[in-house]
Amino acid sequence: MRGRVSGDRRWVDAARRRASGALPDLGREEADEPADDWSGFADPAVVGVALVTAAYLGVFLEATDVVGGTAETAAAVAVAGVSGAVLARIVTERTAVRLTAVLFAAGLVGYSLAVPASRRALFSVESVALDVVSLLTGLSILRLAVADVWVLAVAPVPTFLVAYLAGRGRHVGATAVAGGTLGFLVCTGDAGGLAALVGVIGAATAAGLSTLSTPDALRSHGDRFAAVLAAMILVSATVTVLPAGAAQPWGADRGPTLESSLGAGDEVEVVGTTRLSPEVRYEIESPVESNWHVAAYDTYTGDGWVRSGERSTLEGKLDGPPGEATTANVTVTARTESTALPAPWQAVDVREAGASTAQVDERGTIRLGAAVRPGEETTVESRVLDAEAAQLRNASTEYDPAIEERYTQLPESTPDRVGERTEAIVEAADAENPYDRAAAIERYLIEEYEYSLAVEEPDGDVADAFLFEMDAGYCVYFATTMVAMLRSQGVPAQFATGYSEGERVGEDRYVVRGQDAHAWVKVYFPGHGWVAFDPTPPNERDTARSERLAEARQSGETGVDTEESEPSDGPTPAPETDASTDAENETLPEANGSNGTAGDGAGDATGTDTSITEEGFSQERLIQNGTAAGAAGAGEGEGGLPIPSRETVAYWLFVVTVGVVGARRLGLGARARRAVRIRVPWGRGDPAEDARRAYADLERLLARRYRDRRPGETPRAYLDAMSLRDGDERVKAVGEAYERATYAGSVTRAEADEARRTVRRLALERTPVIGRLFDRE
Repeated sequence: MRGRVSGDRRWVDAARRRASGALPDLGREEADEPADDWSGFADPAVVGVALVTAAYLGVFLEATDVVGGTAETAAAVAVAGVSGAVLARIVTERTAVRLTAVLFAAGLVGYSLAVPASRRALFSVESVALDVVSLLTGLSILRLAVADVWVLAVAPVPTFLVAYLAGRGRHVGATAVAGGTLGFLVCTGDAGGLAALVGVIGAATAAGLSTLSTPDALRSHGDRFAAVLAAMILVSATVTVLPAGAAQPWGADRGPTLESSLGAGDEVEVVGTTRLSPEVRYEIESPVESNWHVAAYDTYTGDGWVRSGERSTLEGKLDGPPGEATTANVTVTARTESTALPAPWQAVDVREAGASTAQVDERGTIRLGAAVRPGEETTVESRVLDAEAAQLRNASTEYDPAIEERYTQLPESTPDRVGERTEAIVEAADAENPYDRAAAIERYLIEEYEYSLAVEEPDGDVADAFLFEMDAGYCVYFATTMVAMLRSQGVPAQFATGYSEGERVGEDRYVVRGQDAHAWVKVYFPGHGWVAFDPTPPNERDTARSERLAEARQSGETGVDTEESEPSDGPTPAPETDASTDAENETLPEANGSNGTAGDGAGDATGTDTSITEEGFSQERLIQNGTAAGAAGAGEGEGGLPIPSRETVAYWLFVVTVGVVGARRLGLGARARRAVRIRVPWGRGDPAEDARRAYADLERLLARRYRDRRPGETPRAYLDAMSLRDGDERVKAVGEAYERATYAGSVTRAEADEARRTVRRLALERTPVIGRLFDRE
C-alpha cells in the first residue's frame, strides 16, 4: 500500500511538471527510476508528439522512396519505437540516453562500412566535419554516398528516444527530440513546407496540452494557447512561403528562365512554364560541334534530379572514355561570371583561367572552384568518344555493379505503367539491345510529343505525367522521361545539362546564349562510356530560340550579340517555318557521328515534328514573359494585372483571418481608436462629459506608464501620487476639472477644453519620435 501511495505521488508530481512545461531533468532522483506504467501515452499531449514524429518520419520515408529501402526503414523505426516504449518501464533515463548514444554510434559505423571502398578513402575528420556543416546549410541527404543506408542508420535513433520519453510522460522532452530532428531536416532542405507546418502544429499542441492538463486550465488559458498556436502556424507559413515571394513579388516575377532551372547546382527541380534568356554567356572555339556538357545527375526524385557525391580537386589529366576517342582542344571565353565549364564530353584537362581551382565530381565532370571573369579564356582538352552505331549495338550488357545500381535507380513510387509503356515501344521497334532501345525511345518522344515552354507543372511523378497526361514540354521533360524509361528497362542512364551548340559564327566558333541551355540523356555502354541521346524535337526548339533572339534584337536588348554574331543588315527577322515540313524524310541516323552522340549532328536534327501554329505564329512565338499569350488564367487577368497563385492567396487569407480574430480578441481595435482619439482633437460635447473623458484618458496614460488606480483609491489621491512620481503638476489641473464636473455638477467650457489640451499634449510627449518635438513646460 505504501508503494502505491508513493507511486501516486510520483504520478501527481510528474503531472505537475508536465503542466509547467519543464524539460526532463536527468539529475532528479526520479530519473534513476523506471516508469510505473505507460500512462504517458494516455496523456492528450502525446497527440502533439505524434504529429512532430510523423512529420520527420515522413521526410525520411520520402527519401527512401527515392533511393530505396522504405520497407527496411519502416521496420527499423517500428522496432525502435516499440523498444523505447517498453524500456520506459524498465530502464532509467540516464540509461536510455546512453543507449541512444550507442545506437547512434553503431548506426554511423554501419553507414561508414556500407560506403564503397573507393569513396571510403575520401573519409577524414575534415571531410566528415564539412559534410555536417553542409547538411546544416542545405545539403540534401539524397546527396550522401549511400543515402538509403544513412536513413536506415539514423531514423530509428530519435524514434527510440521519443517513444521512451513519451512513455515516461516527458512530452515536452519528446517533442524537443522530434522537433530537433525535423529542424535538422529543414536545414538540409529535405523537409518541405508541409512537414514544417505539421511539426510546428505538433510542437504547439504538445506544449499546450501539457500546460492545460490541470483542472480549469483550458477555460482560463485556452484563448492564449489558441493565439500562440495560430502565431506559430503563421510564422511557419511565413518561413516556407515568403522567401520566394519576397524575392519575386507579385507582378515583378516573370517566371524562371530555362537556364536558371538548369543551373549547375546539385539539384534540378522540374518547373512549369519557363522562358528564354538571349544574353550571351560564352564564346566557344571548338573543332567539334556538340552539346556543351556542364553537369550530370544520377538520382531521380520523381519531381527533379539530385547529384550525389562530392567534388575533389583535379589533380592531373583524367583518363576520358574507355573507347576510341578524338582529342579536341576547346577555348571557352566567358562573357558573364561563371564557374561552369561548357565543353564537349568528356573534358579531361583544364588550362589557363580557372585551372588552379578546377574540381571533378564522381561522374567525371570538371567544374571550376572559383568564377572566371568576363573576357577570361579557359582552354579545355576533351576526349570525344568516336563510336559507330554497329559498335554500340554489339556492346556488352555486363555492367559494373556500382554503375548498374546507381544509374538504374528509380523511386519506389514510380508507376508500373512507365515500364509497361516503354516495353511496348521497344517491342514494336524490335529493339533487342540497349542502343536500339535508346534510339527507339528517343524517336518515340520526338515524334509523339510537341515542344512548348508553356506547360503546367505536373503533380506526382514527372515522367509518368509526361507520358500519360501531357502532350508537350521542353527539354527537361523529354530528357527526364527518357532516362526514367531507360532505367525501367535496366539500362544505365544519366540526366545531363549544359548548352546546345548555339549560333555558329565561324568555321569553329560558336556564340552560346542563355537560351541555349539544354538537357539531354547519356546512356552507358561498357567498353565505350557515356553516349549522348537527345529526345527533344529539334526544329521546334530551334524555332523558339530564333524567334526569341529576333525579338531581343528588335527591342534593343543589350548583351545578346558579340561582334561576330551582330547582324550586319539591321535586326534579324524571326525565321518563318513551314508547318508542312515533311518529317517523314528525316530518319534517325545509324551512326553517332564523330562526337559519339546519337543524332547529334548540326542542329540536332535527329527527327522532326512540325511546329504548332496559330494564325501564322508558332506556339513558342506566343510565349510572353513565361506565360502563353492569351492565357489569362496562367498568370494575368484582364488588363494585364497579375493573378497570384492559390497558395499565395490562401496564405494571405490566413494572415488576414488571424489578424482580424487576434485583434478582436485582444481588443487592439478599441485600443487603437483610443490612442488616436487621445492625440487628435475631437468634437466638443457637454463640458462636464468632456472633462470626465479627459480624466479617463489621463488615467490610462498614467496606468501604462506607472500603475492602475487601486480599489478604494480616490482620483485625487491617485493623481497626487502620480504627479510626485511624474514630476508634472499639469495632471492636477485635469483632476480638478474632473472633480468639479463629477461632484459640483458644473465646469466651464474653457476648463474642459484646457483639460483636453493638457491630456493631448501629455500623450504626444510620450509618443516615440513625435515626443521629441514637444518641450515640456
